[in-house]
Amino acid sequence: MMRFAIVFPLLVFVDLAAFAATTDIDELVKSVKEETRLEAAYDQERTERFLNERESQKQLLADARSQLAKVNREADALRKEYEKNETTLSDYEVSLEERAGDLNDLFAIVRQSALYANGVLETSLVSAEQEDRSAFLSGLGKSERPPTIDDIKRLWTETLTEVNESGKVVKFNATVIKPHGSEETQAVTRAGVFNAVSNGAFLRFLPDSGKLVELSRQPAARFQRMARSLESATSGIQPMALDPSKGAILSLMVQSPDVGERVQQGGGIGYLIIFLGALGVLIVLRSGFDLFRARRSIEAQVKTPETNPRSPLGRLKQIVEKQKTERDEAIALRLDEQLAEESSLLNRGLPTVAVLAAVSPLLGLLGTVTGMIETFQSITLFGTGDPKLMSGGISQALITTQLGLAVAIPLVLFHSLLSGRANRLVEILGKHSSDLLAEDGLD
Repeated sequence: MMRFAIVFPLLVFVDLAAFAATTDIDELVKSVKEETRLEAAYDQERTERFLNERESQKQLLADARSQLAKVNREADALRKEYEKNETTLSDYEVSLEERAGDLNDLFAIVRQSALYANGVLETSLVSAEQEDRSAFLSGLGKSERPPTIDDIKRLWTETLTEVNESGKVVKFNATVIKPHGSEETQAVTRAGVFNAVSNGAFLRFLPDSGKLVELSRQPAARFQRMARSLESATSGIQPMALDPSKGAILSLMVQSPDVGERVQQGGGIGYLIIFLGALGVLIVLRSGFDLFRARRSIEAQVKTPETNPRSPLGRLKQIVEKQKTERDEAIALRLDEQLAEESSLLNRGLPTVAVLAAVSPLLGLLGTVTGMIETFQSITLFGTGDPKLMSGGISQALITTQLGLAVAIPLVLFHSLLSGRANRLVEILGKHSSDLLAEDGLD
């Protein structure tokens, strides 16, 4: 009894749940069946459409295959024609090479000559007057086609024109770039292909821009006077400095340092050497003047019986006249003392000149050592790749040596000359001193 009491309520509960969901399941089954029917109808329609279009697709495929076969046949024909043309072209090229013969070498020479002529004409001063000369030559030299007779004739004409212009003095107007950067149209005088001048200033041609530029530093004044004379001349022969390198030498000349820059390169030691040289020159001038005046006074004293106390010989005569009562030995001693004093006066400043002449080359050697030390320091820091980094020390080394020798050599010569004259005057005074002593003894 207990078993049936437990199972029965469960069975009743299950039956009630199934009954509640029956309506929804029916709707779902109905919907699934409807969807299945629609899909079957759609598949049937697609199948029928495909079967209907299969015949047309077969026809399109047949047409495409036919077109492909036709195109393949045309490609084979074109390939055979191409191969035939290649063979014919090779035969023609061989025939052309055989017929051309030495003309190929001639064409190569023409192209090479055109390129060389173009290099010359591009940098020529004539291009400042006659522009656009190099376009033809450049095109001819780089062209792959054989040059024609007209091309060869024009090449010859351009070359001959350059040769002809190299011997002419031509005046024309051109744009000149001034040193401060402005451009002005000026009258330019061209001396062949060597120099171009304007208003007495030398010009340099810039091939890249085709313009003339005035040199920031001009050559010496005598060359500028030649340039002005050439510009103002209308006929005849005029002297003119020509640059055979067509501007290269002139550019190097104006870049070379002048005297002031060379002295500045010597540094402090260079200025010291110049100061000592100037001091030595002043001493030499003073000593030379004193010796000249002493000689004139001695010559004048010899010719007159009156005693001149400003003359070395007059001072010797005063000693003899004041000490007539003394013995001859005392007078001779006083004359020797005065003669030594006069010798000292005549040689005054000359020992200083000798010292300056000896010190100047030593200072030059000091500057050389200092410059070489600076050079080696630059090599240690930067290596030897850039010579400009070493030029400062080398310049100081060379300039100071040059300045030292330039000061020492004239001072040595002047010292020798003045010392000889002073010794000569001392000998003259010694001779007259002996004469004065002898005359006093006779008296």
